[in-house]
Amino acid sequence: MTPHRCAMPECPDAATGIFCPDHYIALPPKQAQWLVRWQIKMMRCEDADTKQHMREQLHGYTQEAVRTLQNSGAKSSQAAPESARHLSPTTVAGANQQAHPNG
Repeated sequence: MTPHRCAMPECPDAATGIFCPDHYIALPPKQAQWLVRWQIKMMRCEDADTKQHMREQLHGYTQEAVRTLQNSGAKSSQAAPESARHLSPTTVAGANQQAHPNG
């Protein structure tokens, strides 16, 4: 994925997905996973009309996630609590698998 700005308004941080790592971690896990899964599903779609429809839906889901972050008070580069920033990717992945076994 190509680096770009985080989808969170006024966040100067780079993102390779929709949000920068701090804002992604600040999202509720189910919402964060849903955004990633939908983005992957959209990118794999071969039909142009379906892909455009999915892109529009992803935009709506992204705006909903922005509102979630704004309501939670997440700030740029301060979105994740300090303890969450020190989790290894393996720990986070294991926790996600346990939380969503049907994934």
